[in-house]
Amino acid sequence: MDRQLLSKILTQMRKHLKSGKEIGDMKVGALLALGHQLEAIFYYLGHELGTHLNVKPIEDVKTIPEAIKEKIAEFNIGEVEITESTEEIVQLKLRGHSSIKDLVDKGIKTEGSFCSFEAGLLAGLVEKMTNIHCFAQEVDCSLQSGKNHCEFMIVFQKD
Repeated sequence: MDRQLLSKILTQMRKHLKSGKEIGDMKVGALLALGHQLEAIFYYLGHELGTHLNVKPIEDVKTIPEAIKEKIAEFNIGEVEITESTEEIVQLKLRGHSSIKDLVDKGIKTEGSFCSFEAGLLAGLVEKMTNIHCFAQEVDCSLQSGKNHCEFMIVFQKD
């Protein structure tokens, strides 16, 4: 992978997220042109971006839900509702995020997970805040279910 190009893409995505601009169309075009093997690349891009955002480290894992809410609001990622939070996982619903915001009411359906960018972003963001390795996965996509939100699970690695 061209690290210089990746750096430019991450910079542009960060600017778009910070200003509330869309990134979904760029992602949709790439997925349609190249297929779903890009899910891993989008997860990686999201993860890299998440680890490059300016976040304060947190000491207490119990404060992760509030810290996630703050960063999602700050970077215009969408509206979040934390549905469960333990020392092992955080589950949340994300509404109006850039990957699906303009697609929900157009009747577009997917067969697999579509929001791997956001999953990677969540994982990278939480890793940066906590210095604990984690993995995030979309467990329910609104482009599959027709719901007005996507659901994600962040799982913390235990030693």
